Amino acid sequence: MQSPASTAAVPCRAPRPWAAELRRGLAPWAAVATFLTLLVPLAGKAAFWQGSWAQTEYELHTVTMLLGGPLAAAAGCWQGGREHRRGTAELRASASRSPLAQFLTASLPVAAGPAAGSLAASAAALLASWPYTSAGGPQLSVNLADALCLVALALVGHTAGRAVRWRLAAPLVAVCALVVLGAPSYQEEAQARFLDPALQYGTGDDLPVWWQPYAMTLWICGLAATVVLLCTASRRARRLALLPLAAACAAAVLIVQSGSSMWREDPAARRETCAGTALRICVTAVHRDLLPQVTAALGGIAGRLEEVPNAPARLDDLAGPARPDDRTLPEFFLGQSVVRGRLADPEQFAWEVGAKLAYGSCEIGDGDDRLLRTGSAVQDWLISSSLSERRRAAWESVSRRQGRAADVARNKKDRAALDRLTAMEPGARRAWLGRYFAAVRGTCHRNEVPAL
Repeated sequence: MQSPASTAAVPCRAPRPWAAELRRGLAPWAAVATFLTLLVPLAGKAAFWQGSWAQTEYELHTVTMLLGGPLAAAAGCWQGGREHRRGTAELRASASRSPLAQFLTASLPVAAGPAAGSLAASAAALLASWPYTSAGGPQLSVNLADALCLVALALVGHTAGRAVRWRLAAPLVAVCALVVLGAPSYQEEAQARFLDPALQYGTGDDLPVWWQPYAMTLWICGLAATVVLLCTASRRARRLALLPLAAACAAAVLIVQSGSSMWREDPAARRETCAGTALRICVTAVHRDLLPQVTAALGGIAGRLEEVPNAPARLDDLAGPARPDDRTLPEFFLGQSVVRGRLADPEQFAWEVGAKLAYGSCEIGDGDDRLLRTGSAVQDWLISSSLSERRRAAWESVSRRQGRAADVARNKKDRAALDRLTAMEPGARRAWLGRYFAAVRGTCHRNEVPAL
């Protein structure tokens, strides 16, 4: 015979529909789909953003909004139409819970899926870029704002799925979301384009001001909350929709009036780190870790410019040299000249620097054969690399093979000019180079370029 304690009824655990949706519903699939949808295009062009926090955030924001946004809206729409597909809409309407509570129970788990997938993709991209960055840090508020925008799009998609009884409503909502998010970027003159959460300003070098992600989140989430309340709340509760609508309008006014001032230049792009003595080589803090590689690639040029009068004294990667003696370094393009924190081709980099040093402020035009020949000789003597020799050999070979007698004769004169510069005594060569650099600096005095 069992005791009364053993026969006592075990209390049943209250049902947790949110937990069930998160474990077995559409939410985990939406999270995985969003994660892969964002990560695949990011991985395909990783060399173009790894090494720069600003560029990484730029690419993350683009794929999150333009790819993750339509996917989140479609997932919400598919979830919203579930009762119509199962024929349980009348059963849901007879439930004791309020329509708003039923809506949130069904929609929030699915809305959390794309948000979680986007945050996971953001974390993966930021971790992949971190080993190659030099200065600054990630804009985590932007990643969080993007995730909340996906939640808002999923909620709006859910309301559309409940309203439209059509199985193809989900892909149609995705297409509409893509058009709404992508079209304003092409309206360059319209100030209202800044209300688009997918809008990117600049080319990835600028950073948003601290309040921009919060204002954009308030604008998008306020609109979504207004739509949800109008479509699901009771008549009395619908008055509450005025609160998120007012907040969204206030954020919209701030965004439209601010416009492009919501982005600022990265402060690290104006701070410089320098090395060298005779030839001062400076890079911004964004490329600080490249300085040893740049110094090594230009070591031969710096040595040949020692004790040369009027020679450029400084190389930097800031736009526009401050003094006539300064020259700008070739721009560091991620994925081209710089790949994952390394100079892709140090010889090519040195060759481009040699061209900037040799021609100074002079622009080569028709009839500048003497300046072109002399500058080419100075450039090749400065770099003295196998790349320069290979280029000359390739030009001469092509000219001979195609039977272009004028080009063959010009190549011979160019090589003879380089041979004469190389054969000079060191003191005479320094004096000649001093006159040459004096002619090509400032306003470029072509007539004063010394003969070679």
